[in-house]
Amino acid sequence: MSNSKKKSRIHSRKALDAINEIREEYPEGISDVKNIDKYKRAWLQSKIQQIRECLKSVLFPSKPNWWESLRLSRNKTAHLKEDFNDEAFSELCGEFFAHTQEIEKDLQDNIKRYKQMNKKKRKFEQFASSAFGMESEREQLVDAMEDAINPVEPKEQKIDFPKNTYSELARDVLSEILNHENVQEYAHSHEGFSENIQTDILEWLKKTNDSLEKENPFADEAAFIEQQKKRTAQEIAMDISAEKSKIHYHYKRLPSVSATQRGSIAESSMDFDFYKNQFSAQKKIIKKTDTEEETGWQSEETLETLRRNFIADMEKNLLDRKNKWEQECIDAARNQFLEELYKKIAQFQKLEKLVSPFINDLGYLWDLSSRPFETSGFEILDSFAILLENDESLQELAALLGKQSRAQAVFEKELRDKVVITHEFHPKPAYRGQVMGVKYSNDIASVLPGELALFKNEKTKKLFMLKFAQKQLLSYRYETNEVVEKQKTEQEELSVEKKEPKGPIIICVDTSGSMHGTPENIAKTVTFALAKIAIEEERKCYLISFSTEIKMLDMSDFKTGNALKKLVQFLRMSFHGGTDAAPALNHALKLLKKNDWKNADVLMISDFVMGNLSDDMMKAIDSEKEKETEFHSLVIGESGNNAAIQCFNHNWQYDTNDPHAARHLAEQLHELKK
Repeated sequence: MSNSKKKSRIHSRKALDAINEIREEYPEGISDVKNIDKYKRAWLQSKIQQIRECLKSVLFPSKPNWWESLRLSRNKTAHLKEDFNDEAFSELCGEFFAHTQEIEKDLQDNIKRYKQMNKKKRKFEQFASSAFGMESEREQLVDAMEDAINPVEPKEQKIDFPKNTYSELARDVLSEILNHENVQEYAHSHEGFSENIQTDILEWLKKTNDSLEKENPFADEAAFIEQQKKRTAQEIAMDISAEKSKIHYHYKRLPSVSATQRGSIAESSMDFDFYKNQFSAQKKIIKKTDTEEETGWQSEETLETLRRNFIADMEKNLLDRKNKWEQECIDAARNQFLEELYKKIAQFQKLEKLVSPFINDLGYLWDLSSRPFETSGFEILDSFAILLENDESLQELAALLGKQSRAQAVFEKELRDKVVITHEFHPKPAYRGQVMGVKYSNDIASVLPGELALFKNEKTKKLFMLKFAQKQLLSYRYETNEVVEKQKTEQEELSVEKKEPKGPIIICVDTSGSMHGTPENIAKTVTFALAKIAIEEERKCYLISFSTEIKMLDMSDFKTGNALKKLVQFLRMSFHGGTDAAPALNHALKLLKKNDWKNADVLMISDFVMGNLSDDMMKAIDSEKEKETEFHSLVIGESGNNAAIQCFNHNWQYDTNDPHAARHLAEQLHELKK
């Protein structure tokens, strides 16, 4: 389901919930608005406004009949600057209540129209047990969970969880999860993660319900009570008052589990002896002979009352004990579920952090995104389990590879033009500014006080007028600095990383039985790191996994969004048979004869617990060496066949007992980058 369709369903649900709240408050509508106080008016206006906001985002196949009239009413009331008067409020309510049934039907149809695209959610909505309510309630539960994690506007209008035991349990569990550390914020930015939390909760609810029904120790007791409901008061009275009462025997066996199996399940606390005495008190002998006696009853009405109370007490006692047992089971299951879920959440976040150093800035080659985990969920953990097993090695390799890349980069000098912007300050006359000195002018506003004094004296007034006419009055000189931006082009010498063409790389990784355990994990961790280097440097990369057979993966063909997934699936393969390096080397030698793979680097990662290579193989390798092809080996452990190892140009060793082996390995691997 597209995001707009998903939101359309959520908005339809929110609008329906708001309509139901109004219908509950005013089931018959509003006949006279004058009877509505200002607080109720404000509440009603707010609810209708929420409904309008929701309806704007609902995707109807075509505009409903009521749409235009409701839109005009909305526009009219939306522009009111004062509180609603009786007339405006009456018009608002009239339009709304006149179309309520039509709106409800169209919204319900809309919810049915946009079915869940998530298969697990859709399956839950359609086929889950009636213990979760009718299908409409199950759909509401799914929508309420979605809105709780990723609320849409209007956020104050929450989708209510249905009023049944499991829906309320889902609400409480989800609330606890979202309040755990930064889960809500993380789920909001990771769609797949959010979906998995919801489906995990639904799966847990179904599993819990199935478990309670299957393990129910009260089934026989419930069946026994149902059997008593079908009997008459006289039949129950005869049995319960008998010296060897069948009812008493069955009753004492409740619940139908042994004391060792019962655990915390309490025995029935109903006072059975009370009812036995009461039923016996109603018994009377009508006729007695030497061989038999005829029994009657004091009061049929009293007998029936005792029957009803007897069955009601058994049911209540059963219900109390069953509810207590179910709650204990649910609490235990809930704690276990949350513990497992929090582990998965931690693993998911850990995986994203772990893999991120290897996929940053690689763009579409790695899942069409620099952040492929935004749309991934818990299902990705199964594929990436092997990486989680080697997280420390991967993290250290990622950091070391980055440092080595910076340390061993080749730089060259290069002249480049650069634009230099400078600022100059030019004095500019101004009416007011900083006093920079004096000048001659006829500007009365800036004339010095001594000059103005000439004007006040009759004897010097004519002198002032003369100087004014000649602009010879001594005045303040004001200036302000104007900033002028100037550009000029200069040349500078820079050190830039030299981009040298680098050839392909062929990696042969040993997955035989002798590599099982730590050696295999190290080999695959290194393979993952080298594949990252190859793609980062736009080098072709070819992987060959070998034992008694080989599997190949051409990394240079990854132009779609599943590169990372295919790589990890490849790394998960293990043959655990014998070690035969010949097929892998033969395949590598065939690749070297193709134009795309000429002069490729060949790296074999193995413990080299194998036989000698054939003479023909040795000659073929020597022939390729003459063409400047480099053959490298990474020997894991110290038990390798030296004769097989010596045919490689460079031999590195990973000592599993060396705590700094990963650091040394990272330094060695960078020889491939030179």
